[in-house]
Formats: sequence, structure tokens, C-alpha cells
Amino acid sequence: MTAQPGGTPLLSVVVAVYDVERWVRECLESIAQVVPRDTEVIIIDDGSTDASPAICDAFAADRPGWKVVHQSNAGLGAARNVGIDLATGEYVGFVDGDDVLMPAYADLVRRAVVQGVHVATGAVNRTDGERDWPSGLHARALQDVGDRVVLVDDPSLIYDTTAWNKVYRRSFLAEHGLRFPEGVLYEDLPVTVRALHFAGPVAVVHEPVYRWRSRQGERSITQRRNELVNLTDRFAAVRDVDEFLETQQLLVLREHHDAKVLQLDLPLYTAALPESDEAYRAAYLTFFRHVVAGLPQSLIDAEPPTLRLYVTLAAAGRMDDLVKVVRARRGRRAWADDDRGHLARARDNLASFAIERDAGPTSTLQLVWRATTSTLKALLPDWAKQRVAILLGRLRRQGG
Repeated sequence: MTAQPGGTPLLSVVVAVYDVERWVRECLESIAQVVPRDTEVIIIDDGSTDASPAICDAFAADRPGWKVVHQSNAGLGAARNVGIDLATGEYVGFVDGDDVLMPAYADLVRRAVVQGVHVATGAVNRTDGERDWPSGLHARALQDVGDRVVLVDDPSLIYDTTAWNKVYRRSFLAEHGLRFPEGVLYEDLPVTVRALHFAGPVAVVHEPVYRWRSRQGERSITQRRNELVNLTDRFAAVRDVDEFLETQQLLVLREHHDAKVLQLDLPLYTAALPESDEAYRAAYLTFFRHVVAGLPQSLIDAEPPTLRLYVTLAAAGRMDDLVKVVRARRGRRAWADDDRGHLARARDNLASFAIERDAGPTSTLQLVWRATTSTLKALLPDWAKQRVAILLGRLRRQGG
């Protein structure tokens, strides 16, 4: 597929770059290899302080349709919006400068054109630079749907809330005023949920189209969950989505969205509670109450025991006990190795089950079994844990 009549490119790709000198060349090479001929590539250097600007300038210099824009640091949302304003393609896609496009990305544009849809989306792989693995978030969204899906008919699509594994018809973004929030984290959520809803049918590519980098040895946004601004920005994005779904009278979708937040998002912030301050913990409880307010008790009752315990303690305002349980079951710090010895782990583990017994969300028999097996694992060296887990599993099946 090539440019449209009149010389309009079929696709514009907006690449947001900020201090990614280690990875940006690989990113740009993947774009050059994958996108259709005559694609417009707009690189937004968002005030980088490393060698990224020079790398981008050199790479784009001899490539028709490639341009680099240098600006003062304004954040990812602002950088993408500048790219949208400059784009001239029928479709537009977004790439983060430390990630990589995969060959199937080209199929996004083909599917969008052939099916005549406003949005096409695709599967995603995670990478640490040495190995790849399927993104669980995107697998949950896309693995059970067909090649064409509508959000209101298949709510699993509510898990597909990243901007960069998609292409969007540019006139469609303009028609609905879809632009990225600026000056905040989690700018993808408000845009992607609206786009998926307003688009109607969405084309799906089940092959991985995008390689999403997990940076090793650096504190990413995910690894800064204990920072108050991270929590409040996430809450603002979730609340924005919920308010939009309510305005559109999509109440079932709101329930699915809040269930997703309860299962996947909130536990990440729960894990950060032991190393957080009082302001963070107060904001966490506000976030928690918003998420669970509209969820049926039957859904909460069906969650795993530890998540049910977190919900019970947070609902009762028992923050001290919640912190103790999290520290016992997730380690002292959410994003570091657990440095406790085996005896300390076992002691803290038993104390957390005493709190669970008093809170009452779990049956006594299940509680005793889980307390016994998890304490044994805490006392064992790492090499023996897998063998014991297999043995305990056999005993449990025989007893059941």
C-alpha cells in the first residue's frame, strides 16, 4: 500500500522520544523496516538531554517523509499532540522511542483499509532486551475475539487501553476531539477507551504488532507506584473513563472496567503501601472506594483470597492491618527483592493469616490449608519450593 491520490500518505507514525539513546536507533530501524512505503514519520524529541536528538537527526536525514521536531520537555501527551497536528496521513499511529514495531504492524493498516474501520488494534509482546513474552494485558483483551470486534459486544476489549498497538483514522480523531491529556501520567486511557467506543467495529490483528520494552535497572512509571502523583494520576484517568462510560449510558462496560481496575491496577498500588506515607494511603483509600462502589459483592467474592482480604481491610479502613498483610505477602518494598530471612517470612506470614482469620473473608478450612502451605514455603530454600508445591498439590487433589 502506498500514498493516497493527491500524494497524501496512507499512514503517519508519531514517535515520542525522551532520553532513550540506548534504544531509539533500534526503534527507528524497526519503523523503517515495517511501515508501508511513503509513510510519514514524525519524530518528536521532547527535550532530551542525552544523545537521542543527534541519533534521530542522523537517522531521518536522508529519508523522504521523515522529520524531526525538537521541543522543550512537555511530556508524552503533549509530544503526541504535536505529532497529530503535524500529521497528514489518512491513518496515524504512535510509537514510544524505546519500543519496537514488529512486522505484523503493517497488517494494522491493511486491515483498517480493507475493512474500512476507524481503528485497528493488535497483540503485543513484552521484552527485556533478551527475551520476549506475550503481554498478558493484551492477551486478555484480544485472545478470545475475532478479526473484527465491537467494544459494547465484547467487554474484554476494555483491557486494550494502550495507544501504540493501534492505528487510527486521523479524521476520526479530529471528529471526536480525541487528544492526549497533557502534564499527567497514564495519558493513554482517556483516549483509547473513547476511540474504541466511538469507532464501532475495530479490526484485530492477532499476531504481535508491537514490542513493549520493560527497562531493566531503571525505575519506570510502573516501578514508581509508591509516588503520590503516580497514584493520583492513575485515579484521575480511571475516574475520567468511568465518567465517560456513565455519560454514554454504558453501565455494564463501567462495571467491567472497574473489575479490571480492581484485579489488575489496584493491587499494584496496594503492594506499594508499606513504603508509602500517610497522604498516599489516604489517596489510596479514596481510589479504592471509587473502584468498588459499583461492583457487585458476588464479583468481589469470586476474587482470589488475598485480593478479597485486601478489599475487606480497605473497606473497613484498617490501613495498619492492610499494610502488615501486604508487607508479609509481598515483601517490605514493592519493587525490590524480599530481604527477610526464612524465619522472618514465616513469622510475618502467620501473622497475616491471623489478621485474615479475624477479618473473616475466608473459610476456616481454606485458611488453615493456605497458612500451612505458605508457611512451609517460606521456611524452605528456593530449590525445594517447587518440589514441595508439587507434593502439596497432589495431597490436596487426593484429599478433595
